[in-house]
Amino acid sequence: MFVEEFKKTAGTVWWIMKPIAKSQGKGIFLFNKLQQIAQWKNDFRWKPESPQAEPYIVQRYIINPLLIGGKKFDMRIYCLVTSYTPLTAYL
Repeated sequence: MFVEEFKKTAGTVWWIMKPIAKSQGKGIFLFNKLQQIAQWKNDFRWKPESPQAEPYIVQRYIINPLLIGGKKFDMRIYCLVTSYTPLTAYL
């Protein structure tokens, strides 16, 4: 699915690849060509003797993100659904 979405943007969009289990920017890199992922795979993370690569997520990189006090932030909204009939939901 990612490759299909990547091909739609045709190199005009930057993507960010982040490890799932690290913090403080460790292991994060930006790319705009699929060959950069192949190079990363061969050079740094994937080893033939250990085919279980560290899990990563990929998402579009936001060039000018909203900042609070000069820092990026997360906005997490939780919803609790207590009933479907009638629909009852709490934010």
